[in-house]
Amino acid sequence: MMKSRFLVLGAAIFFLLMPLSQIMAQSSEDAKFQKILDTYLDDYWKFYPTSATLAGFYKYNDRLEDPSQSNIDKRDEAVKKINSDIIKLDRSKLSTENQQALNLLFDCIDLEFVQLENLLPWDYNPLFYNDIIINSLHSLLTKDFAPIDTRVKSATERAKQIPNLIKRAKDNLKTPAQIYTETAIKQMPHIINFCRNEVPELVAGASEPNKQPLLSEINKVISTLEDYQRYLQNELLPKSTGNFRLGPEVHRRLIQRLSGSAIVQEELVNRAAADIKNIRREMLLVCIPLHRMMYPEIDVDKLQGDQDTIMNGIIKNVFNKINIIHPTKEELVDRIAASAENLKKFGLATKLFPIPLENLTVKPMPAYFTGLSPFRLSGPGPYEAQGSYAMEISLIPDNWSEEKVKNLLEEYNNFYLEVMTAQNVFPGSFVPLVYTRKDSGLLFKIFPNQALLLGWPAYLQEHLIFTGYGDYDLRLRLNQLKLMLKTVMDFQMDLNIHQGGITKEQFIRYLTVTGFQTEAEAERKWDYLVLNPGMGALPYVGLQEILDLEKDAQRTKGQDFDRSEFLLKLISNGALPLIQLRSVVTN
Repeated sequence: MMKSRFLVLGAAIFFLLMPLSQIMAQSSEDAKFQKILDTYLDDYWKFYPTSATLAGFYKYNDRLEDPSQSNIDKRDEAVKKINSDIIKLDRSKLSTENQQALNLLFDCIDLEFVQLENLLPWDYNPLFYNDIIINSLHSLLTKDFAPIDTRVKSATERAKQIPNLIKRAKDNLKTPAQIYTETAIKQMPHIINFCRNEVPELVAGASEPNKQPLLSEINKVISTLEDYQRYLQNELLPKSTGNFRLGPEVHRRLIQRLSGSAIVQEELVNRAAADIKNIRREMLLVCIPLHRMMYPEIDVDKLQGDQDTIMNGIIKNVFNKINIIHPTKEELVDRIAASAENLKKFGLATKLFPIPLENLTVKPMPAYFTGLSPFRLSGPGPYEAQGSYAMEISLIPDNWSEEKVKNLLEEYNNFYLEVMTAQNVFPGSFVPLVYTRKDSGLLFKIFPNQALLLGWPAYLQEHLIFTGYGDYDLRLRLNQLKLMLKTVMDFQMDLNIHQGGITKEQFIRYLTVTGFQTEAEAERKWDYLVLNPGMGALPYVGLQEILDLEKDAQRTKGQDFDRSEFLLKLISNGALPLIQLRSVVTN
């Protein structure tokens, strides 16, 4: 009690000694910043009302995105004004928290400039429109934030605007990349089925005076979407000759703004090249005793050829034996859910990483969300105090051949599934995202550091193995190394695709020969990296930043450094900007 009184007294003396003009200047500058931030966010959600609903900001629930040139120009001018306003702020007079928020706001604004001036999705990506169509209705009808009648009224207003959005899409879309249009075409039947089959079920509890107007509008939407589907196939696809590569300047800028990394890209490239060699060498060491047991007739010491050929042969032989132990197509999601539960129990028992009170449901991904990523994390938005989380797993397409299905399932053997689940499902980015949503300021909740969200589980996976997850099974260790190799190669290939000129054939050969991936997995990864520029690079960027933070903490604490304590601090503080996180985990 005496200590707390002393602290209060000390704080009082501090403020009494501080010049009143300085206190008022800080308060005045903080007030200016808060007003700018509020204006920016309100305008942002007004321009992206569907994203606003997903975030839990419900002011614009009855609106739909307007990608007309006049509205885009208006948004561009608004962002430039905000940028000009924050440049005029006196950073030294801002609170520490607002100084950190200011840094993040600069990054957010620059990302918008990339969108408005370089990416131009409304002109070159039909998936931009698909995303709005499905999420504008799905978010209102599946998020239980208000009475069903209230949400249905908002959905009705949005449904009325979808035909105009489709007309805008037809007017705007120029020469998309072929893969964009092909993916949009694959999604469209499922979006139509959502409107035809799921919407009536979702609004069943609404009153008739509110339900019927929505269902009437949905019938019009279905007709419009069927016409749009024909347009995508017959008119847009033939002229989809655009380039999906961002180019070095835009791609660098995108990664930098998403990661806030202090490591220059050339250094990351050098680290990646060294990591590829080191990980493959470690894989060989793990494989040699396994190979001796699996192939007793082969003396690995007498194999002839160059070192890489021998290494590739030994590792591939071992995977040939391991890969046959895999779930069926029908079992895949359930096996991932079981692995997630095993990891949760292990985390609770070992206290290796914090376990949130929030539960994570693992379930199949609805078909209308497929095509962009194998995983989709849904949950409460940054403005929402509570809600349920789900990790949706993309199902293997029904039109795949039996051979291709078998090839992909061999990639997801029982041992790989365990470490893959740890990196992508649980704890995955789910655990750090939950802690980010709990303890961070609003801007950090809305725009968490993506590199850290994805880098955390990449950092954790090796510690799981070394702590005894899987009872030190060498087959699990081998697949953990393979997943780490994937993380490094994804970084390399993200750069090679969007900053270079690697072809799909070269890409698949590199992943299958050097990375020991199956061809079906390599083809899926090509699509993912093309459709999600920057996202493949971020886990490795985040991992390297974490490793640098670990080295800093070791230098600061010396013999008192405790890796378990470091890991707990790292995850439980959320995806803060790197400069802010460094002060937390290295002291």
